[in-house]
Formats: sequence, structure tokens, C-alpha cells
Amino acid sequence: MAESAVEVIVQMGGQNVLAGRLWSHRRRGAESATFAYDPDYLARSDAYELDPALGLTAGQQQTPAGRAMFGAFSDCAPDRWGRRLIARAERRRVDHEGGAERSFGEIDYLLGVRDDLRQGALRFRDPATGAYLADERTGVPPLLDLPRLLSAAERLERDEAGDDELRALLRGGSSLGGSRPKAHVLDAGGRVAIAKFPRAAADDWDVMRWEAVALRLARAAGMDVPDWTLHLIDDRAVLIVDRFDRVGNLRIGYVSAMTMLEAGDGDHGSYLDIADVIERHSPTAENDLRQLWRRVAFFILISNTDDHLRNHGFLRTSSAGWTLSPAFDLNPDPTPGTKRLSTAIDFDDTTASVDTLLSVAPHFRLDPDAARHLLGEVSDATSRWRAAAQEVGLDRAAVEQMAPAFEHDTASRARKI
Repeated sequence: MAESAVEVIVQMGGQNVLAGRLWSHRRRGAESATFAYDPDYLARSDAYELDPALGLTAGQQQTPAGRAMFGAFSDCAPDRWGRRLIARAERRRVDHEGGAERSFGEIDYLLGVRDDLRQGALRFRDPATGAYLADERTGVPPLLDLPRLLSAAERLERDEAGDDELRALLRGGSSLGGSRPKAHVLDAGGRVAIAKFPRAAADDWDVMRWEAVALRLARAAGMDVPDWTLHLIDDRAVLIVDRFDRVGNLRIGYVSAMTMLEAGDGDHGSYLDIADVIERHSPTAENDLRQLWRRVAFFILISNTDDHLRNHGFLRTSSAGWTLSPAFDLNPDPTPGTKRLSTAIDFDDTTASVDTLLSVAPHFRLDPDAARHLLGEVSDATSRWRAAAQEVGLDRAAVEQMAPAFEHDTASRARKI
């Protein structure tokens, strides 16, 4: 049985604190993990569970059956785009050096992410050398490199990227999740941000400009969203989004809603379950509950159905608990037909219905009048979608193509309420 061990470090108030040790086990194609807190960490007054499945107790704790890794650690590992880059780099290595392709487990993806770009406040250290995994080999590309990165991403989509282009994408993108091509860049203020690229061969509409529209409308609707800018490269839009898990050089703890619910990929979950997490863990529960309810209303009205549990998260901004993160990955979808969210509004109904949303308002500490008022605010903001589209440079044809995402029976129902 193959086994590897690393020290898990958590940054707390700018200090790197040894939280415990993580072991990964692989046997006959199956992978699992074990974690044990460090006794000194357990003795701290500000110690907290790194994962809901990891209670603050002494001794070793094992992943549930069928799980390769604890959710909190998976949250700071790469998802589809980052894994695609890593797999492509491995195939390129085999082409150059020969031999068989290595089989990557969850621990390999986790420890292959650049330490300085890893999501959240967790870090991983080699217990033998004390070196953080993986170290920073080259700097983060500046915004001036966007044209080169966009070209590299497009060529990778066509399986034409050269070695230098692949290295450039790996340098800033191996830690990133989602399916879209993206990379870390330094913004104009020298802060690390995420550049999200278009997919010319696959996108049916200008996804980056429409995400910018959604972010603009979300802020107008009273939602917390990260700061963002659009950069045009030969009239192709690249969306630059600030990282909300960084304050200067300080790392902020982050876990997905999937981790907080102890769910796995493919599990749908419910907004009532997320609301329960807020009630139990947030020091600002009333505000977070209203933010979450407002968010669901917004998703319904703009036809954003990519609201799976990985697309909601929580931040450890203080020792008091976990607060709801800003909303992210907001994408209207004009596909006709009945819209269903990825996360159920009540315990099992995924239909994008404002009536269902109003019926669960008490679970979000909203009385009927307050719920109708919040819905009105969101409806007013989203009704200005055409002006927002014009402001980001979308033409009339693009606006008419996207109209079904914003102008539908449910939106009309919301205006009447």
C-alpha cells in the first residue's frame, strides 16, 4: 500500500500554525486519507475544525468510505481546468522523456498546487525538509501577459499549445477549478487576481461579458460580489476577478458549501441546508441568511442554473466562525424551457420558482413583507439588464440572444409580487 504524509499548516492572523498531519493511502486503485490534529493546535483557544468531518479531538480520523480526501483539503486542490493542465503536462513529459504516464491521485493534485496561489489558508509542508509544497518557481504573470495567456489557452483548447505556452498556463493556472480556461495574474495594484478567458471554439455566447453583466447587476441588487474588471484583447473579453480569500498577503480560510454539508461531487443539496450551516457557524447569521436568500432570487431571475455546492463558500474572517463568501461564477443561461437550479430551494424542489422561494423565507429570518421587499430590490436591479449589457459592449444581436435568460414568466411574476 502506497502511503505519503505531509504536515498541514493553517495561517491564522498572519501566523503559520501547525494544525496536524495528513496521510494519503492508495491500494488497488482505491484512495483514502487519515488526519490527526497536532496536540499544540488542539490546545489553542482559537483552534477550529478544518473540516466538519474533522472534530477537534485527539487521534487519527479517517475519510468516510469511498472518499479519497477530506473536503476542506479538496477545496484547495485544482478542479477540472487545473487537472486538465496537469494531465496535459504529464503527457508532454512522456512525449519528451518516454516511459509511462503517472497515475495521479487526489494527494498528487493537492500537493502539486503552487503554495503561494493555493486557495484559502491551508498550506502543506514536507515533514522531512520543512519545505512548503509546492514552492514558487516563477512569478505570477502580470496583466501585460494577458494576450499571451489568452492565446495559449485558446491553443490548448485546440491541443496545439507548445511547451512554453503550457508552462505559462501551469505557472498561474494549475490551482484553479471549474472547466473554463483561466490563470492567475497580478492586477494593476500588484494583487493576485484570476483572469477568466473565453472559449472561442465552444462558447455559444460571450460568456465573459455576460458574467460581467451579472456581477454588475448582482451588486446593484445588494449582493456581495468580488471586484472585477474587463480587459479587451482584439475585441475578446477577459474577466479579471479579485480573490476574496486574500487581504494583502494574509490568507483567509475558505471552504465550499459542499464541504460544510459533508457532501460530494454530484450531490445537489438544498439552500435550507446551507441556511442551517449559517445558523450554526456564522457570527453574522442574519446578514448571511438575507444574502443567501437574495442570491437565490437573483439566480432565478437571471436564469443562473450553475449554482452547485462548489459555487457557494464560506470564509474564516475571524475566530468567531464562518461567514458566507461573496457570490461568484454568475452566468445567465438563455436556453429555453423550465429552469431548474442545481441546488434545491426547499429540501428537494429545484424548480426556479419565486413562489417556492417566498415559501421558505422564514428559514432565512424573513417575514413575508421583508421577503417581498428583497425580491423587489432584486427584480428592479435585474430589470436593467439591457443597459448593463450595453455598458460592457454587447451588441443588439447578443442582447436579443440572451433575452430569454432575463425576460421570462418567472421574472414577470416577481415584478407583480
